Amino acid sequence: MTQDQLHSPQPLLEVSDLTREFPAGDSTVQILKGIDLKIYAGELVAIVGQSGSGKSTLMNILGCLDKPTAGSYRVNGRETRELEPDELAHLRREYFGFIFQRYHLLGDLTASGNVEVPAIYAGVESHVRQHRSAEILSDLGLAERLHHRPSQLSGGQQQRVSIARALMNGGDVILADEPTGALDKNSGIEVMRILRELNAKGHTIILVTHDLNVAKNASRIIEISDGNIISDRANTPEHDELDVKPQTLVRTPQKKTSAWRSFFDRLGEAFHMALLAMNAHRMRTFLTMLGIIIGIASVVSVVALGNGSQKQILANISSLGTNTITVFQGRGFGDTSRASQVKTLVPADADALAEQPYVDGVSPSANSNVSLRYQDTEASATVNGVSEDFFYVKGMTFKSGQAFDKNSVMQRAQDVVIDTNNEKTFFADGTNPVGQVLLLG
Repeated sequence: MTQDQLHSPQPLLEVSDLTREFPAGDSTVQILKGIDLKIYAGELVAIVGQSGSGKSTLMNILGCLDKPTAGSYRVNGRETRELEPDELAHLRREYFGFIFQRYHLLGDLTASGNVEVPAIYAGVESHVRQHRSAEILSDLGLAERLHHRPSQLSGGQQQRVSIARALMNGGDVILADEPTGALDKNSGIEVMRILRELNAKGHTIILVTHDLNVAKNASRIIEISDGNIISDRANTPEHDELDVKPQTLVRTPQKKTSAWRSFFDRLGEAFHMALLAMNAHRMRTFLTMLGIIIGIASVVSVVALGNGSQKQILANISSLGTNTITVFQGRGFGDTSRASQVKTLVPADADALAEQPYVDGVSPSANSNVSLRYQDTEASATVNGVSEDFFYVKGMTFKSGQAFDKNSVMQRAQDVVIDTNNEKTFFADGTNPVGQVLLLG
């Protein structure tokens, strides 16, 4: 840390009495315990600690990926603890770039496409993104690899792509989590050289590592153990000075657009990336679509079956007649003992009911069990003697033939209407029942 930084009125990142706890069953586990830390613009800082020391949790909070349980964290003077998720995302997008040990590149996109992703979130126009992406990758020695996918790049090249991605929106602060952990020695040395060069250009670099050899590249080493900072010391890096002049950090130009325009632009980019992913994994896409099709077909079939069953049940109920009342003679529940002696329900009663304004149709009904015979076929059946209104009252429809009328009833015509079961019994050979003669008795 330089004397100018020591006397700087405001650190770029400032942590005060910061605590982070995580639930563990009925209790909580305290990962960070009252951390105090100031990082100034232009520093190259290494945060060193073993696994479980809390360094990754601290990095997540510094990068606005997480919030502290208690304490204060300010980015360029702005308190972050009470910020909404969208505000944190905006702050993260504007100030921070991330470099990970496993790169986290999108396998369906080219090197240039991966670098463009942060600018898509920022709403930068396509041609501006492409130019900026090509420029950064060329500066990092990947001019010939712009259109290569991650699987076609070496580990060191993939890490350089992730560095370019971190720089896409400016990358005032670059958080590097074990940047050399998955690289061979030569690739690791090259990545650290690039990070030192970026620091010399004005970027604030924060290395998170457990490797002291990597930490020695920093001008300041912070050691953390069991959630506490146990050491914060200046360091003289053991490498040659880079002949790089400090520069004003370059940001991707952002054209202000309406919220709707920005929304549709992002939607279009998301659709484009989805198509690329589907095209890159055709069998997986086919199986996924097949599963969706089977699921939709199953739902449609079940709904159709349910609707069909519902209609069938309603049709059966309708065949029983709607708004009908059946009156029986004799003693019913609650009647006195003399009720059974009352002789009623004669045809005249039906005529009297039919004259009432609230009655639409009346039919007497007399039942008897008899034998039916047609040619050489005989079967037992229940015969109902009814009037011409019976079929209307019961809501019945005719498959063939017609109902008898009032004249047929008055003349006691020998007309009979059979149901489907009797048709199957006596006319199984397909003979038309209309006009045939059935013998009762």
